[in-house]
Amino acid sequence: MKLAAIILFCCLPMFAVASECKMAFRHGILISPDQIRIQTADRTQYQINNDQQLFIQGELQTLSVEDIVILQKYSHGLRKFVPQVVGIAVDSMELGLQAIESMLVGVGSKAQQEEWQALVRETTYQIMSRFVRSGEHFYLAPQSLNEMDAFLHGELKDNLNLLAKNTVGAVWQALREALQQTDDNFELNDSRDWQPVEQLVDKINLGLDAKAEELEAKSLLFCNRLVEIDQIETELQQRVPGLAAYDVVIAK
Repeated sequence: MKLAAIILFCCLPMFAVASECKMAFRHGILISPDQIRIQTADRTQYQINNDQQLFIQGELQTLSVEDIVILQKYSHGLRKFVPQVVGIAVDSMELGLQAIESMLVGVGSKAQQEEWQALVRETTYQIMSRFVRSGEHFYLAPQSLNEMDAFLHGELKDNLNLLAKNTVGAVWQALREALQQTDDNFELNDSRDWQPVEQLVDKINLGLDAKAEELEAKSLLFCNRLVEIDQIETELQQRVPGLAAYDVVIAK
């Protein structure tokens, strides 16, 4: 089944692969300097230690020298791919958050600052549960390349724009309350509420569009890499039958 998918992708025109890549990850992948963990519902199904030891359901597998060579190729493929795509998504998120946080500097009381920062952190956690980067640790949740593209073009942009509007609204309310104590005419200038919002949203969208274009420009390369990883995975599964139950790279 996987071989047929590989042949199909190799026969497709290059532009079709770039725009309609069907490759995906069925399981979550957690990568650290010493380990690769394949996870389902936060539970590790199998792991690779130091690119040469394989544990399936916690049991160390006996591998031949040839098996280890294929395991290393598979491990290196994941280590090269996952940090790149996670990096694009996380960088996109950070661009939007930096724009929002720069607006908050020096505004409002300490309590208000903490409240806004908590809102930003909560939104970050909710949006980025599928992409995590912490130092040399990377996590990619189950998803396809098309879903990653849709995330950058749609979900991430919508959520960051909503966060920007909510945060700017809270900031202006705080300023209004402070200024009303000394300036009774402050409420007359309501137009000041929305211009900063529009500018902030435009700034966020420009950054996200640039990252989306970066992903799009690399989509053919990423798709071809996933086809290669899928091929290596198939060879590894033939050598280690216990892995057949955990098909990580698939064609959807």
